[in-house]
Amino acid sequence: MMKKILVALIIFLLLVSPVVAQTPPPEEEATPPGKVQEIREQAQERIMALRQAAKKRAYWGELVEITNSTLVLENPRGEKRVKTDDDTKFFLGKTATSFEDLEIDNFIIAMGYLDENGVLEAKRVISLKKAPKPAIKRHAVYGKVSDISEDEKILALTHPKKDVTYEVQVTGTTRITKKVEEEIKKATFADIEIGDRVVAIGTKEEESETITARKVHVIPGKAKGLEKVTPTPTEEVTPTPTPTPEE
Repeated sequence: MMKKILVALIIFLLLVSPVVAQTPPPEEEATPPGKVQEIREQAQERIMALRQAAKKRAYWGELVEITNSTLVLENPRGEKRVKTDDDTKFFLGKTATSFEDLEIDNFIIAMGYLDENGVLEAKRVISLKKAPKPAIKRHAVYGKVSDISEDEKILALTHPKKDVTYEVQVTGTTRITKKVEEEIKKATFADIEIGDRVVAIGTKEEESETITARKVHVIPGKAKGLEKVTPTPTEEVTPTPTPTPEE
């Protein structure tokens, strides 16, 4: 009897107990209209910055004309127009200057942004009295020492196959090496002799024909296969006639 009562009580509790409801997920907070506008403005600014970066340019050349606030530069590619305004910064070398200090024939480097007409809207203009020196090019030459200037430390290298002679200047910083008994050893200018084969590596300014050597390597002796050999003429021998025996 007691067991039946207990089972009935359990069934009653299951029927009348309230079902525990699940807690609904929290609703996402809506972004305030002001915040949305701020995000859009930031994205627009970023796009404009990228577009401006893509149009960054630098013009250079000789200043040939000044009209109001516009400069006309001339370089090997033609004329370039540069527009300036109150925000443009001017420099004479590294010194701050002004638009009024610009002079015709100055060498100008202008940096800024291109407009739709190809005119540079300059943010910075650098003026120089003279154009920068031409770039110095590196050269490597090979030849046989045909002449040596002891006082000026200049070598004349004649190429064994080409009809050309190089002038090589040796300085206090030139590294000289020489092949001695199959070993590469340090050498001095005095160790170089007429007839040595030399490889010289250095630089040459555009207006100069002299190569200033950074490294000189000497290969003593004559190069096989490069020197023309003149055959030694052989003396013709006239055979002596054999006397005919008298009868």
